[in-house]
Amino acid sequence: MIDHTNSRIEQQHNATIRHNRRRYAFHRMLKATDRILWRLEEMNRDGVKTVPKPVRAEIREVVDAMPDHVREPLRDTGGVQDTLDSLFEIQERLFRWRYPDWHDFDPDEERLDFVAS
Repeated sequence: MIDHTNSRIEQQHNATIRHNRRRYAFHRMLKATDRILWRLEEMNRDGVKTVPKPVRAEIREVVDAMPDHVREPLRDTGGVQDTLDSLFEIQERLFRWRYPDWHDFDPDEERLDFVAS
């Protein structure tokens, strides 16, 4: 009986771990893309034109852990600006994946005189 109880506790523990991994997957992916975007923006600010190989490998590793439809836009051309643009697109897809009703807006295209109450 104790063996059966221990087995059930272990099964429940493993189920909880799996549930939490799924639950927080979006946040881990978002945090990883933010970290890389920050790094690329600093390179862009400093005038770096080509993403160093170790950073490109890190980007591929982070993006490979994402769902296929989210990671599609990655352009691994080596250019900082091109990589930045593709990661912003990946992050937008990540938001749409997690929050299907989420809509980004362009202030130039939207009515700015409308204020939500």
